Amino acid sequence: MTPARPFALRLFVPSGQPDGMRIVEKTNWSGIGFVVPRSQLKEFTQRPEASRPGVYVLSGPDPEGGADRVYIGEADPLGRRLEQHQARDFWTTAFAFTSKDGYLNKAHAQHLEARLIRLAQEAKRCRRENAVQGRSITLAEMDRAEADGFLEELLLCCPVLGFRAFEQPSGKPAAMSRRLFHLKGPDASGQGFESPGGFTVLRGARGRTDFVDSASPAWVTARSQLVSQGVFLEESGGLTLAQDYEFSSPSQAAIMLLARNANGRTEWKDAKGVTLKEHQEKAAEAASPEA
Repeated sequence: MTPARPFALRLFVPSGQPDGMRIVEKTNWSGIGFVVPRSQLKEFTQRPEASRPGVYVLSGPDPEGGADRVYIGEADPLGRRLEQHQARDFWTTAFAFTSKDGYLNKAHAQHLEARLIRLAQEAKRCRRENAVQGRSITLAEMDRAEADGFLEELLLCCPVLGFRAFEQPSGKPAAMSRRLFHLKGPDASGQGFESPGGFTVLRGARGRTDFVDSASPAWVTARSQLVSQGVFLEESGGLTLAQDYEFSSPSQAAIMLLARNANGRTEWKDAKGVTLKEHQEKAAEAASPEA
């Protein structure tokens, strides 16, 4: 695995309002990204970049809880297509990407759309609103290389902007270089590690089938969605995690396996029985200037 390299992003808020439209650029990248609150869509469509081809993601919370709902698309021009999406009620934020120098064309955008839909499907971190899959198209070798290079940079920007639908855990080899924690309960077991977006549980973890009566309905709904998305597989005797999966917190990870309300910081323990909470407190003490 190639080591992660530091990179720099430039973030610009043209309205001067912290919750307004944000523009992101990355060093040595010809692309440019926009985070557009629905209420400020007009401001985006009046910009010259909105007249160019590109890809976009509409994102919004699911009213039933659980994963966010997203719609992934491509357009030429971007602005006109996003205006047409005003008819869709679910989304609150649009993430739009195009090129600064105009080299990105319609074919590039179609290729990027198909790749992003596939990545979201594999990551299973959101509920996709797309009725059809993106169309795979044939690109010349150079065009494909350019589009894939653009995609790599786009994927680096998304988590920094708070959008994680395309991310997948780095997998068991990377996990083994970290401290692994274990969890056990009635008909439930698993191992995992702290990760940048929360807590990653490794493939093969077992989850209890039925939630206890006192469990929050929101948690029941959230896990039902994970089952419908194929993150958990229903098998005899319980649920099995079909892939390494990053939950938003240690507690969410514990709740999804134990099927009850749980404090993940005390439920997850290392091989010696030391809790995640104890490790975090020791790490905080060691980092303290007074330590």
